[in-house]
Amino acid sequence: MRYGFGLVCMLALSAMPLIGCSDSTGDGGGSGTGGSAGSGGSTGGGGSTGGGGAGEDECTNADDAAVYEALEYETATETLTGPEAASQIASDCVFGNPQAVPSNPGCGPEAQAVLICGGANCPDETIQALSDCVVECQKGVIEEATGGMLTQACSDCYGESVTCSAVNCATAGCTVPDSAPCVACRCENDCTPGFDRCSGLPSQGTCD
Repeated sequence: MRYGFGLVCMLALSAMPLIGCSDSTGDGGGSGTGGSAGSGGSTGGGGSTGGGGAGEDECTNADDAAVYEALEYETATETLTGPEAASQIASDCVFGNPQAVPSNPGCGPEAQAVLICGGANCPDETIQALSDCVVECQKGVIEEATGGMLTQACSDCYGESVTCSAVNCATAGCTVPDSAPCVACRCENDCTPGFDRCSGLPSQGTCD
């Protein structure tokens, strides 16, 4: 399953793909669609952060549907479209993918900062910096590909997936994003279910 971020299980420690956990891309939560923290948690600082913000179905409106319809993203191995492309873009926005079309600059310094402080031990501002950077990176790549952008509320769903994964799963075996420990971590900490709720995109049953 690719919805939400590959991304952002997101935050693989060496390649840090963003969202999702069942394929190379997957689901993540949103950066709130109404709050910077996820469902019931606060970002960083050792606290547990959930994967969804206050909003629901934020990526199912006509404006976002039009952007998904136009979106195409080419990696070294495949060409993705629609929500799958958006998820892969968000995943690649963690460390970047300059070979992708459109090229993806990534958020290398922000991602490295999270690795250094170890996710749950990071200050709130370190986690938020990565989340904000990924959201802006994804917006830029999508705009280059389509001439438009996802709505802010929808984009925030992807950003919250970064927050959730960074806080809860940065040290949980996510060097292999589709590994059982990474999948389990994102499911147990509401990263994948939170993204499903926040975005309203079809769930692929990763956490069932």
